[in-house]
Amino acid sequence: MRSGRAGVTSATVRTIFGRPPLNEAGWSGTGSFYEEIGVRRLAAVVSLLTLSISLWLFTAAKVRISVIPPDAFFLVNQLPGAYWLGLFSTILLLPARNLVAGRARTCLEIASLFMLSLYTIGLPSFVYQNPRFLDTYQHEGNSLSLLFLGGWFNNPVWYVYQFPGAYTFFADLTAVAGIDPFQLMLYYPAVLAMIIAFFAYSIARMFGNRYSVIVAAVILSGFWFQLHLSPQSIELIPYLGLTYLLLRMFEDKTHRRLLTTISIASIPVFVFSHPETSLVTSLGTIGFLILKPIVSSGRLQAIRSNISIVGPFLVALVCFVAIWWFGIATAALGIVFGIADAAAAAGLGGLPYARPKAPTTPLPSYQAALLMEEGMSAVIWLAGLFLLLFIRRFRQREYFLAGLFLAAISTIPVALFGNPDVLQRSYLFALIPFAFLTASLLERQQELSIRSWSFLRPLAFALLLIVIGFSVVMPVARYGGDSFQYLPQSDLQASNVAATLNSHSLLVAHPGWYGEKYYAPFYGYEGAILLEQSDIAGRSGAYIKAGSYGAISLSMRKIAHPTIFSCKTFLIICTL
Repeated sequence: MRSGRAGVTSATVRTIFGRPPLNEAGWSGTGSFYEEIGVRRLAAVVSLLTLSISLWLFTAAKVRISVIPPDAFFLVNQLPGAYWLGLFSTILLLPARNLVAGRARTCLEIASLFMLSLYTIGLPSFVYQNPRFLDTYQHEGNSLSLLFLGGWFNNPVWYVYQFPGAYTFFADLTAVAGIDPFQLMLYYPAVLAMIIAFFAYSIARMFGNRYSVIVAAVILSGFWFQLHLSPQSIELIPYLGLTYLLLRMFEDKTHRRLLTTISIASIPVFVFSHPETSLVTSLGTIGFLILKPIVSSGRLQAIRSNISIVGPFLVALVCFVAIWWFGIATAALGIVFGIADAAAAAGLGGLPYARPKAPTTPLPSYQAALLMEEGMSAVIWLAGLFLLLFIRRFRQREYFLAGLFLAAISTIPVALFGNPDVLQRSYLFALIPFAFLTASLLERQQELSIRSWSFLRPLAFALLLIVIGFSVVMPVARYGGDSFQYLPQSDLQASNVAATLNSHSLLVAHPGWYGEKYYAPFYGYEGAILLEQSDIAGRSGAYIKAGSYGAISLSMRKIAHPTIFSCKTFLIICTL
C-alpha cells in the first residue's frame, strides 16, 4: 500500500517539473489504457476529472446574477465553496497528467484546459442573466448594422468601414448560421476560450509535450483582458494560426514554401479584422530580423538566414498593411498618428502622462482589482525580460518569439503618454509569445543556466504558481468592473419596448468613448451618436457626450416626438 501510494505521489511531483512519465505509467497501446495504468492511477485521474466537471455544473446551476452592485468582489462573494474545490481539482489535473500516457494523456490535457477555460472565463456566460462588457453590445450592433445595410464599403459606421473582417464574421453567424445575436454575445467568451486553449496547446506541443499543457494554462489563466465579443478577440484565432505557421517554417524546411504561401494568403483577413494586431506583428517580425544580428557574430549571415525564412511573409504583410491603412483605414491612420504625436510630445516635453480611464481614487474593492490587473501584467513582463538573459543561446524560432514580445513591450510608452487603452493590449501581446518562448526554452533544458545555476526547475515551478495565482484572482481581476460594464434586464426590456414605438426611442449611456445599445450603431466613434436604436437612425435627437467617469452631458436638438433616455439607473422622458 505505501509503496503504491509513494509511486503515485512521486510521479505527480515529477510531472510538475516536466519530467517524462515513468515506464510503468505508460500505455503500450496493445490493450485498453485503463487496464495498464493501474487502478489507483485511474481512480486518481477519474476522481479529479469528475470533481472538476460536476462542481462546475453545480456552480453554473446554483449561481444566478441579474444585477451587479458597485463592488469588485461581488462575483467572488457569490461563488460557492464548490467552485473553489472544482478549480483546485482542475489545477491538480495538470500535474496528474503523467499518471497516464499516449492518447489518454493528450485527451486528459485538453480536457483539463477546457475545464480551466470554463472556470476562469466561461462561467459568466452561464450565470449572468445578460452578456457582460458593454463593448460587446457596440460590436454586435456594428455587425447587425453591416448586415442591415448590406455591406461594409462606405458603411456609415466608422469601425465597420475601417476594419470589417470581424464584423462580417459575426454578421454571418446570425445571417447564415441563424445564431441569435443575444445568445452569441452571451456564450461567445466560453466558446472562444476553448478554441484559444486548443490553439495554444497545439502550438506548445510543437516544442515538446512535457510543458505544453502548463504553458497553455498560463495563457488561459492570464486573460483578465479581452475574449468578449470584439474584433480583437476573434483576431486572436488568425494571430495564433499565423504564429503556428511561422514557427513551423523554422523547423520544417521541406514544407516551408507551402507554409509561406498559406501565411501570405491569410494576410488580408488578418489585416482588415483589427487595427493593432497586424501592426504589432509587423513590428515584431522586423524586430526578429535585427535581433539576432545585434547579439551574435556573423551578422550578415544571420540577416540572410532570417530573411530567407520570413522575408516573403514580412514583405507581403507590410505591403498589405500600407495599402489598407493608406487606402481604406485613413481615419484610423490619423488617430494612430495623433496618439503617437501626443505620446511623443508628452514624453519628450516632460508633460504629464495621459489621464487614465479610471477614477484617480477608486473604492477599495476597485483599487484591489486594478492592483491585481497591474500585478498580473508586471509578472508577465518581468518574466519575459528575465528570459532575455539567455538570448545568446536562442534558436531562430526563439528570436522570433522574443521579437514579438519586445514589440509588445515597446508600446508601453504609448500607453503611458498617449492612450491608456494600449497598456492592456501591450500585456495581451506580451502574454502569448512569452508563454511559447518559455515552452521552447524549458524543453531544451540545458540552455536555462547561468554558470552553475540552473533555472529549469525554478522556472517550471514558477509557471505552475502563475497558473494557480492567476486562476485564483481571476474572478476579481477579470470581472471586478462588471458593475460598470453590465446592463440589467430592465435596461434591455425598456430598449425592446421603446424600439417598437415609432414615436419613442431609447438611449443607454455610460461614461466613456462608447455609448452602448442593442441594435445598430450610427456613424461610429467618439463625437457621434453611438447609442441609437435602429428606429431613430437618420432622425434628429439626442447626442451623448461623455466627458469623464463622473459626468454625462446631453446636447439636444429640437425634435417633434418624445424621446426616452436611459442612463443606467434612471430614465428621463423628454417631450420637445
